[in-house]
Amino acid sequence: MEHRDELLATVASLYYKMNQSQREIGDRFDLSTATVSRILKEAHDRGIVQITISMPIPHDFELEQILIERFNLRDAYVLQTSGESTHDTLLNAIGRLAATYIERVIKNFSSGASIGVAWGTGVHAAVSAIVDNYTRNTDVVQLLGGVGELVVDSPDLGR
Repeated sequence: MEHRDELLATVASLYYKMNQSQREIGDRFDLSTATVSRILKEAHDRGIVQITISMPIPHDFELEQILIERFNLRDAYVLQTSGESTHDTLLNAIGRLAATYIERVIKNFSSGASIGVAWGTGVHAAVSAIVDNYTRNTDVVQLLGGVGELVVDSPDLGR
């Protein structure tokens, strides 16, 4: 068993750390690429390989998938938080997560499309986090009337 574990770890290291192809690894150990693939799967299944994905904005991928399937959605974004998060930290993270969605969706808009925005600190955080000006050929319109703080109201955000 120890020899097998060593083979699993070596093949996994060559593949994941040294970026060798399955064909290169197969040639080195006189194995088919299918066998190398099975070795990599076994290494993962047995915990020898553990994959960590560092998200720039931590979100709950599993819950997102559950929501998408349960409610037949195209997309879902769920921010993953800790109990130590402050209001400002949460607002910033929500804004960045929403901005990633907005940027992706707006890129696909046709020229002359309209976007309606409401007002509030969450909308302000999202709009402030948008990296590029994707609204060049898009009209931004206010959905609600009212008087409020200019820094978070949609007339100011639409500019």
